[in-house]
Order: sequence, then structure tokens, then C-alpha cells
Amino acid sequence: MLLIYTILYFVSVIFYYLQHRIIASVIMISLAIFLYGLDVANNKRIVTVRGLFVLGFIGGFGLSLLKLSKLSQDYNILTFIAVFISYFALYFGTFLSDKKMDKKDTDAYRYKIEKIEATFLPQEILLIVLFIITCSSFITEVVILKFIPIFTLATPHAYSTFHVFMLHYITSFHSFIPCFAICNYFIEPTRKKSKIFLILSFIYVIIMSLLMVSRSQLTLCIVLSLFIVLMYRLTLLKKILSNKRNIIILFFAGLFILALYLIITINRSHSVEYLKGIFEMKNENIPIFITQPYMYITHNFENLNYMIENIFRFTFGRRVLYPFFTLTLVKKFFPIVTDAPYYIIKEELSTVTLIYDFYYDFGLVGVAVFCFIIGYVGKKLENQAYSIIKAEEPYKNNYIIILYSLYCYFMIFSFFQTYFSLTDTWVYIIILLIIALIFDMKKETKKKPLQKNDNQILNVESSGGNYEKND
Repeated sequence: MLLIYTILYFVSVIFYYLQHRIIASVIMISLAIFLYGLDVANNKRIVTVRGLFVLGFIGGFGLSLLKLSKLSQDYNILTFIAVFISYFALYFGTFLSDKKMDKKDTDAYRYKIEKIEATFLPQEILLIVLFIITCSSFITEVVILKFIPIFTLATPHAYSTFHVFMLHYITSFHSFIPCFAICNYFIEPTRKKSKIFLILSFIYVIIMSLLMVSRSQLTLCIVLSLFIVLMYRLTLLKKILSNKRNIIILFFAGLFILALYLIITINRSHSVEYLKGIFEMKNENIPIFITQPYMYITHNFENLNYMIENIFRFTFGRRVLYPFFTLTLVKKFFPIVTDAPYYIIKEELSTVTLIYDFYYDFGLVGVAVFCFIIGYVGKKLENQAYSIIKAEEPYKNNYIIILYSLYCYFMIFSFFQTYFSLTDTWVYIIILLIIALIFDMKKETKKKPLQKNDNQILNVESSGGNYEKND
């Protein structure tokens, strides 16, 4: 796989330097789709760390080779090398993570479950607690800041100024509530309360996203929910898509989400003329509904290239450790630790890629090391999440699955932001880990060693750590 990646990647680079940018872009995007498909076929999983990263990052980079904006500059060779190394290192990390799965890891899932009557009250109480905490946090922010973003007039950046330190991280955690509700629902789909909590959780996120005019929170909720459904019930999804009535329902649900996205965009006071002035497309006749997603995907690589060309010294960990400096208040008392210029082409387009801070800290070495770690840890988390889904426990630590879905969200949107050096990322991760730990401590599932005549065994495939039930 890496040989194919290397050959086609540099063929695309050659065409780029020969000024055949459409061909270069098509080759790079096709390579990303091919590698994703190959990863899905090999692992028998549609939601994978390696597959989603190549689809989002390499595919996004391929789209950026078209250079449709006046803001675009020719890529430095170091930019091409940095992008190439990112997937290569991440792939090697996932590969080594699989190889490190020793007998102890696989034996952990070789047991027979004693069925006991499940109690769903704790999970539903958790949903209520999360609702109360996030809603209270939002109300407190409103009281302190004295405004609600949706009710501000002609204020394009009201959503970004609606932020009280630490409180806003709790408020924005509301996007995860539907994920908890989905996991609760899949434990026993026939329970009426599970369905009610599921519906109410989505209504709550929609209301909160509208009030804060936050497209990112709405997108986070929808994508995480989709990942969890795909992991849990891929066969169910196929069954749903085989019914015309269900397809129509999904179509209108998609239109509803798109309408919400547009309503939020309008309420951010970003007119078409304003956006066109920012994007500076070479062909001004390209419709805004094409221009906007194109620029949101591609301009991040322009900022990465701009940083690589203009950086005069590395920051040696200060960028990656930014969340630590923020949460420990080191940044407040010693601002010099985060004092580093932010290299972006245009102030309004400030998003960058996943590897931006890795390069900023340690150059190509930083990209290689951190992408390797991301791949290694991600694969461990992936195997654990899928093993939990396959296990026949009445009580499941589903919150590891939510954590893995968040990880995959970072992979598919790796073209967009430096997620692993953002403070809110680590707040989310810490909260999810705490919930997962508390839930794991309260599990009452009983396990018995397998007997020779037991037929409920979870076999671990040696190739990909893919756990399958052997009837």
C-alpha cells in the first residue's frame, strides 16, 4: 500500500510542477479514495483512523492543487514532503500498533458473558446530568457576556466572542449528548425511553447550535453520530437504504440539516459579497455554495505552506503544549511561553491543517513523530472500540466508542485544524475519559472463563485486530 502511495503521490507532484494541475489534483484525490477503499476492504470496517485520515488529509490536499483562488501560491517542495510524511508515518504507526497486539490483549476478549438483567437508569441519568450542566453553563455565559449570538445584529464574529474561559468548553460539550443517547439506544432499541431521549438530545443540540450560531458544533454532533451508527449497525444502515420510504426520509433529513447550516450561516452576518471578497476566487462566477466548501478545505494548506516558507525558528513543543499552558494558567502568568507569530495569509481565513503545529515545533521530524503517535494510539483505540461493540455484554462501556468517534472526527477533518493542540480537544477527551472510567467502575457484568463446549467466543483476526463472533 505504501509503495502505491509513494509512486502515485510523486507522479501527482510531477504533474503539478509541469503545470498540469487538474491532472495532479485528480491523481491525488483518486489516490486518497483508493487507499480509503483498500483500508475498508482489508479491515472490514468503514470507520478507521487510517482510512479517514487519508480521505480527509490527502484528498483535501489533492483538491488544493487546483489553485482556484488568487490567494493561492505555488507549494514549496517542503510542503509536499511534509504532507507525504504525514500519511506515511501515520500508516506505520497503525501498522506497528496492530503488530504489538500480543496474546494478552486478545485473551482479554475470550470469555463467556453471564446474562444479567440490565438497568438503564444510570445512563439516562447521565444524559440528564449532561443536559443540566451544559445548559447551566450556557446560561451563565449569557449572564456574564450579556448577549446571545443569534440575537446580535450585523456582528459577523459574535459567535467567536461568545466565550468565557473554561465555561465555554463545558457549554460546547452539548454536541456529545446525542452520542450518549445513541449508545443508550443501541443497548435496547425497543425501549420507548431510549427513543425519547434520542429525539430530545438532537432537538437540544439544534436549539443550542442556533442560539450560538455555531456550525462547528452542529457538524461535530452530526458527524460523531454518523460514525457511531456506522460502527454499531452498518447492516442496519444497508437495510434502511434498501427501503425507498427510508431513503426519502433520509433525503429530507439531509435537507433539514442543510437548511439549519444555511440559517446559521446567514445569522453569522456573512453576506455573499463579504465571502466573495474574502475568498478572492480567480473565477468570480463560481457559485458560493461551491466556493465556500472549496476554500474551507483547501486554504488551510495554503496557510501551512505560508508557514513553512516564512518560519524563521522552531518553537520546540510550545505549540503542541498550548492546551497544557492554558489549562494550568501558565499562559496567563507567563505569556512568553505561547508567544509565537501565527503565520496565515488572511486574517479571516485562520484555519490550518492537523500538522501545522507539528511542523512549527520540530519541522519534518515533528510531523513524522507526532503522526506516528496519532496512528499508533488511534489504532489501539479503534481496536478497543470495535471489540466493545462486538462483545455481548448487557453493560457496555460505550463511552470509549464516543471517544474513538471524536478521534475519527479529527482524522476526516485533518485538513482543517490543529486538533491535538487545541484546548477544547483535551477538555473533551478528559471529560470522556472520566465518564468512561466512572462507568467502567460501576459495571456489574460477570465474566466466566470459556469452557470447551462454549460457542460464544470472540475471535481476534490476526491481520487487523478485527473482532468477529464465531457461532
